[in-house]
Amino acid sequence: MLSTIRSRRIPRPSAALVVSFAALFAAMSGTGYAALKVTGKTIANNTVSHKDVKNKTLRPEDHKPNSLGGGQIKESQLGTVPSAAKASDADTVGGQPASAFMLKQPRAFEATIAAKQNFANDEVVGTLADLAPGTYVVTAKLSYENDSANSTSTCTLHVPGGNDETTFTQDTTNSETIMLQQVVSSGAVFAPSVSCESDGSDDIIGTGNIVAVRVD
Repeated sequence: MLSTIRSRRIPRPSAALVVSFAALFAAMSGTGYAALKVTGKTIANNTVSHKDVKNKTLRPEDHKPNSLGGGQIKESQLGTVPSAAKASDADTVGGQPASAFMLKQPRAFEATIAAKQNFANDEVVGTLADLAPGTYVVTAKLSYENDSANSTSTCTLHVPGGNDETTFTQDTTNSETIMLQQVVSSGAVFAPSVSCESDGSDDIIGTGNIVAVRVD
């Protein structure tokens, strides 16, 4: 019975078929190898240039957050931030430069009124020189004495914009304390001064001062 069974032979593949399968496996294994093995670590630094990347194909998420700095961005070519309406005015506050705020400069100034006897009528008895332009509260204080008969006299604080003056009755036995004050706004350098009336007979100005406090 075994003799009646014929053996079937599998035909040999042709040479063309062998070559076709070899090419197919080579192509598949090559693509798989590249996809599996080529990573960022495989690419040497500085070997991929702008020519290797298609324009406008990189998206924001393709960059590591906060990875681009001044070394990669030419800041001089950046325009004004669209949403910052005052970006071009960021160095000022209300249109004023930073130098207009928190000035490191003297805020109070003082000059002494020296004692003087028998001074001339309307003689300037004290001056605070060279105040810079600005707004000040200027105050003068001095004492006045006259040994002659009772009479009235006037002392004046001379400042830009309007003087302050006071008229008082002289006491032959006691000195008068004189106070003068004025708020001054000046756009130029100025020098407050004090003058007083006198009859030239035993009139005495006691020690006093002129004080200016800048308030702008």
